[in-house]
Amino acid sequence: MIYDCLIIGGGISGLTCGIRCSAAGLNCAILSSGMSSLHFSSGSIDLMGYDGDHRVVYEPFEYLESFIASHPRHPYAKCGTSGIRDALFFFRDQLSAEDLELYNNEEKNHFHVSALGTLKPTYFSQRSVFNEKVRLAFQKRSKIAVLNFSGYRDFHPALAISNLRKNRFFSDIEIVTGNILFPDYGSIEKNPFEFRSIDIARIFDTEKFLEDIAGQIRREAQDAEFASLPAFIGINNYKRHHQLLQQLTGLLIYEIPTLPPSILGMRIDNALKSRFAALGGVYIAGDTVTGGAIENGMITHITTKNNGASPVRASQYVLATGSFFSGGLISDAGGMREPIFNLKADFDAERRQWHSPSLFAPKGHPFLEYGVATDESLHPVTQDGDTVKNLYCTGALLSGCNPVREGCGGGSAVATGYHAAEIILTHTGKKHDKA
Repeated sequence: MIYDCLIIGGGISGLTCGIRCSAAGLNCAILSSGMSSLHFSSGSIDLMGYDGDHRVVYEPFEYLESFIASHPRHPYAKCGTSGIRDALFFFRDQLSAEDLELYNNEEKNHFHVSALGTLKPTYFSQRSVFNEKVRLAFQKRSKIAVLNFSGYRDFHPALAISNLRKNRFFSDIEIVTGNILFPDYGSIEKNPFEFRSIDIARIFDTEKFLEDIAGQIRREAQDAEFASLPAFIGINNYKRHHQLLQQLTGLLIYEIPTLPPSILGMRIDNALKSRFAALGGVYIAGDTVTGGAIENGMITHITTKNNGASPVRASQYVLATGSFFSGGLISDAGGMREPIFNLKADFDAERRQWHSPSLFAPKGHPFLEYGVATDESLHPVTQDGDTVKNLYCTGALLSGCNPVREGCGGGSAVATGYHAAEIILTHTGKKHDKA
């Protein structure tokens, strides 16, 4: 099989690129070796959260103008502000087509609450995490209830509340807590005190216990206007569950991202894959690229574990394999490398410069900025300095972006995936075709 475009990596960047290419009519395939980092994410899309002094950025698009001018090597600089905007709203529209709604605070960032009770600036959040009613309730300084299922060990309301109260935004808001007991599930294999978020989400998907849970939420919330729960109110039917719980309780229900596995991230992952398939894309799961041949600055084919020596060919290739976490970059005694094509990477040769003195340094660690070097069109270069003209690198694989210091991981992944697709579509004459 010969594809118009073959994307290596099935995370948020690869899926964004694949959806854009497929929407324009290209024969596109995504090859994924396993679970993407979306399963470990907050489920919100960060655009630009912090400036160089780690101060919160409130108007990210306005800030990006000066940021790009002073950071020409950053992935955002290769996309441009208008390209970033187009990418984000294309992404939002594609998820909306799969009935997953992302909300934003117009041109401004908003905040989502982490499992530890810290506030994180972000641009897009799911409806159950941020919406207009939640924003208005917060502006009214409404009383909040932070609730948990008794025995669920990946969320601790007392710790979250303690950290929230340290923040000036919550200094004059009354916050209460309470516990919800597991309903009688009958015969179960797991001790109810050993459930993780995915187990509880699957129980919510049955809808069998929603009235029981709603009654407990209403009682434990006392007279609060809205209640916060860990994000596990369903994987497949979350929108219906969210609406039903609000109707049954008379409260606003707000989901807080949990520790992995992330139900919010899984929802995005499922929706993106569903959208890609609906547009005719081919998603190849559970296979690993073992190598590729480059001749005269062009990839001629790749090989994969499942296909053995049989080549897989495409006109254009996208490398969206992520950073160290997902194996897109490898660190060893010799430094760091990109393992599939052995592309040139940017990193400090002095190993002691890779990390900050503090593990939880607010500005992150320098190694987070390391990655594959590319030109303005996202083409990488080989170790010999030759540009690979039919290969594009996107997402966390790219150098120049520090997602912890800048709060831009999701936005950079979406923007570069979309930008790569736009360049590919220009070459094929399909740039103006959109779903």
